[in-house]
Amino acid sequence: KYQPSQATAFTRSDGGMIQQIIDKAHARGIKVYFQLSAVQVPGQFEEDMPRLPNGEYPRLRMIHTVSLASDDVRAYICARVKDLMTSYPKIDGLRHDWPEHPPYRFGDAFLDFSENACRIAPRLGFDFESMRLAADALYRRLHHLTNDDLSALSDARSLPYFLAKILARNPELAELLRFKAALTTLYVKELREALDSVSHGKDLSPNAFPPPLSLLSGMNFSDVSEHADSINMKIYTMHWPQMVRFYAEELLEHNEEPLDEELLVTAISNLFDFEDGDTGTSLYDYRYPPPDVAHRAGLQAQLRKIRQAHSEVGDRAKLYPTVHGYGPSEDFEARLRLAWDTGTDGIWINRYCYLGEEKIRAIGRLAGPTGASDSQPSTG
Repeated sequence: KYQPSQATAFTRSDGGMIQQIIDKAHARGIKVYFQLSAVQVPGQFEEDMPRLPNGEYPRLRMIHTVSLASDDVRAYICARVKDLMTSYPKIDGLRHDWPEHPPYRFGDAFLDFSENACRIAPRLGFDFESMRLAADALYRRLHHLTNDDLSALSDARSLPYFLAKILARNPELAELLRFKAALTTLYVKELREALDSVSHGKDLSPNAFPPPLSLLSGMNFSDVSEHADSINMKIYTMHWPQMVRFYAEELLEHNEEPLDEELLVTAISNLFDFEDGDTGTSLYDYRYPPPDVAHRAGLQAQLRKIRQAHSEVGDRAKLYPTVHGYGPSEDFEARLRLAWDTGTDGIWINRYCYLGEEKIRAIGRLAGPTGASDSQPSTG
């Protein structure tokens, strides 16, 4: 159903450059991975787009990803794996971005209830209609919030009881989280099979959202680690305040009655465990940080997420926290040091273009005066 785009004149004139980069990197002792989107395909068909429980497409999305439940989508990406590994057999592994439902915005948290999901749910052992009805009820309820509802989320220590109570009263919502996780696990399993069918000894290393966002995205670290060699958990802290703003703006605009802005942003930040202590008071506090502003993200919150994921992965696969190069040097180094010191097998550093000499020297300081670290810079 999906077909690759046709080669261009640039492909014909300079297509060999990729192999040159691979060879030059290997000559310097550097491993080479390809990063691929797992949920973006050429010429997206409408029937393969994910849907809300009411059948609609989300009002707002940051990335128009397709449905993981689509057999055609997964088949195309698996075919691309085989093609790439046949064309570039010397690369060391593949990193797939978003083999999950990236929950950047409010509507993303309620995906996917497309016809594709309806067909695959019973194959995976799930009752689609009961999950859809429960998710639709929650989606509608969140458009009728009160400030009293938000007050219950203002104390982060009260969250475990609050969320456990919701899941105990609505076990279908817990099933929905399990269904999302089953889809991601199935997808990674298929990617593993595609990779092994044409090449052996290559790393399969999917990217992942951190806990608790991973529950909404479907990234079950424990199950995925049965098929992946490693998992790259994205600590992209510049996104965290922006996500609070995204969710808050949509809830403010579409809620039946006015909501207190401070209560709302506090509730969302607490729900996603983005900060260590004091939260902001308004939407203005939760904006995408400019390059010279430290990211509004708690260091202990980052540490908790890494430890939570690491405990799930165990010794079945490697966990690589992925630190983003964006932001002021001091903030970058603090995030870098924290990720390095957690005791995982290594770290990835995303976006070489944001580093520069000062940040590269900070990377070299990770392992002491020798600078002999196992960090892996990534061009993104």
